[in-house]
Amino acid sequence: MNNRNIKLALTVGLMNHSEQADALPTIVNLMGKFQKEVGNYLGFSVKKNAPLNTRHIKQTYAMQFENCRLDVDLISNAATQSQVIQNFQLHR
Repeated sequence: MNNRNIKLALTVGLMNHSEQADALPTIVNLMGKFQKEVGNYLGFSVKKNAPLNTRHIKQTYAMQFENCRLDVDLISNAATQSQVIQNFQLHR
């Protein structure tokens, strides 16, 4: 699995991602381009859920694929329904 290519594709894809769109399906679609390496998408779980202030929540999701796990830090604004990816890490 070429982690560097996957991270680069995710970075570019997420830079083009609209804050109004749901980020998790966008990530699943981007990872689908590397299905031979990462395998099928199996689902996700919430690892952390922390309010930052009255409007913003930081959540960490573990997105499980057959051959790896992608941890995604997502900041959501409840008032505007926008989402921003703060960080992600790919684990084999």
